Amino acid sequence: MSWPTGRQLDGGIDRIELPSEVPGALYLCGKHVIGPDPEAVRAQLGSGAVVVSFNQPRDVERYAGYADWLRDSPDSRWFPIPDFHAPTLDAALPMLDEVAGFLHDGRPVVMHCSAGIGRAGTMAVAVLMTLGVPRSDALAQVAHDRQGAGPEVGAQSQLIQSLADHLA
Repeated sequence: MSWPTGRQLDGGIDRIELPSEVPGALYLCGKHVIGPDPEAVRAQLGSGAVVVSFNQPRDVERYAGYADWLRDSPDSRWFPIPDFHAPTLDAALPMLDEVAGFLHDGRPVVMHCSAGIGRAGTMAVAVLMTLGVPRSDALAQVAHDRQGAGPEVGAQSQLIQSLADHLA
């Protein structure tokens, strides 16, 4: 048996397909991909890449300097959400609009939580919906592009339903 490497070690990074008219790129990953070296991930994704973290401060403590980077970098947005939870729609809307704006401007955006599945997956579904993708298509796209990603619990599903109602 060999030691895990690459995706086996850190969960990898996955690109989420966006509507063809949106020039940016959306990616999902877990904290183990980005926490050790966020600038290396940004360089890999391309010019102007933005990092959006949904982790609580305690979730990123193991990566020295990452919390400071999230707080201080102009290329990061830190929107902490407790694990297995979701923000209210009113709290989420400004962040969703900002991320959609980055994507419309052609910027790469990488969103993460601990595993890049529940919180980040839910918010990726919400971003797609903000970009005009119907709810069912957004749920299917995110789950396809990052296996198992999307709402994991009732609060996350409720956010997606509230957003669908808001956009209707």
